[in-house]
Amino acid sequence: MRRPLKPPVPRIGLLVTGHKMYWGQFPHLKEMGDRMTEKLIGHMSSIGEIVNIGLVDTYERAVEARDRFLAGNIDLLVIFPLGYTTGMMIAPVVKDIQVPIRLLNAHEDAAYDYRHADTALYLHHEGPCCIPEYAVTLTTFHREFEVISGYFGDEKIWKRLMRDAMGAAAARAFRGMCFGVIGNTYTNMTDMPIDEHRLLQSTGRLLVRPEIEEIEETYRGVRDHEIADMIAQFRKMYNMDETVTNDHLWESAKIAIAFDLVVTRHHLDAFGYYWWGVKPEITTLRSEAALAVSRLASLGIPGVTEGDIKTAMAMKILNLLGGGGMFLEFFSLDYVENFIMVGHDGPSNINVAAEKPTLQFLDVHHGKTGDGLGIDFNIQKGPCTLLNLSQFGTDRSFKMIYTVCETIEGDILNIGNPNCRIRVKKPIGEFFNDWCQQAPSHHIALGLGDVSFELKTFAESMGFDCVQI
Repeated sequence: MRRPLKPPVPRIGLLVTGHKMYWGQFPHLKEMGDRMTEKLIGHMSSIGEIVNIGLVDTYERAVEARDRFLAGNIDLLVIFPLGYTTGMMIAPVVKDIQVPIRLLNAHEDAAYDYRHADTALYLHHEGPCCIPEYAVTLTTFHREFEVISGYFGDEKIWKRLMRDAMGAAAARAFRGMCFGVIGNTYTNMTDMPIDEHRLLQSTGRLLVRPEIEEIEETYRGVRDHEIADMIAQFRKMYNMDETVTNDHLWESAKIAIAFDLVVTRHHLDAFGYYWWGVKPEITTLRSEAALAVSRLASLGIPGVTEGDIKTAMAMKILNLLGGGGMFLEFFSLDYVENFIMVGHDGPSNINVAAEKPTLQFLDVHHGKTGDGLGIDFNIQKGPCTLLNLSQFGTDRSFKMIYTVCETIEGDILNIGNPNCRIRVKKPIGEFFNDWCQQAPSHHIALGLGDVSFELKTFAESMGFDCVQI
């Protein structure tokens, strides 16, 4: 059994700058800066892999740093001045390094003894002086950036850097991913098709399109001992109610092996799937695929019914950020208790479940042909992020639409599919109006936790539009 994919380790370029003119004038100033840099690296090493050329205090050293960062394939550039430095210490780097940039306006000290400080100590604390000049330099090159201010004892700056680094690393991983669709999109759904040129622009690839016959032929070649092993996995993953028979499990396990082999063969990182089927066997391969696709989602390879590859991609983004990734749509708005009911039938991601999921047999999948096992569980309560990946209303390849909200306690539907109550920060009617104005698809991905900073940095790195509702 494959193991869940871990979030990628960020590669952070650290550009430490100084003003060479000062070193001869104040012999101990550089030593103070070097010691502070060591402390900085100690903090940042827990965030990711650090690419550091050492102190940059001349234009020539800045050019060397640029080349090192290009070779290091960094995800995020952190610029840290040791007191005042000129803007040319960063110009060669920020001109050519196309990754998110953070100006770290921080210091080892929260304050210092002004009355007894000499000029060297004052210069040691003068990093904020050059941050406006750096901002001008970045703006000259039309580069986006953010300033992070604080002191080393302030955990907020390290958490912020970690979240930015995770978002940037996720973008690097996403750019190399392979996405696919097996079959078609659900008939007449106008929001499901994807513009593959946008995908090509983002990842350098078109969709991979395995044939349904590949699932069929692989299914026919599955052996009994493989099925028995998969059933054993299912029994560990799920509780079973009285409607679930050994025959149901046998069929679901056989289909799960077929999906696993085909998805692995094509190296898919996320996929959409749907087909109606003319032959009963072909219909069964889709209608009883919920456990197959849910298992892959739990291993970090989200699959989405109705052929919705864009939402599968959104789930993958949330997965890369450590938030899981659950497939949902809006069910209803409750104006009495001010919440939104969300859920969906078919495959799910049991990693976001609050307890061990339960299987039950459903003789009707609403809006679809065939029957099969349904998965039911309560989603973990607490902060969460809803994400939609849209290709509409943007001149860029994609637009990310998201909101930070929470899953809350309360009665939910008992229909054999996961669903939950979502509470957003705005009144639900106002939120829904604003959400729909951004032209999202009707499906959404849910990730556990607030990953807003990560998503913004991901979008910045990918060149996507990003809208928070």
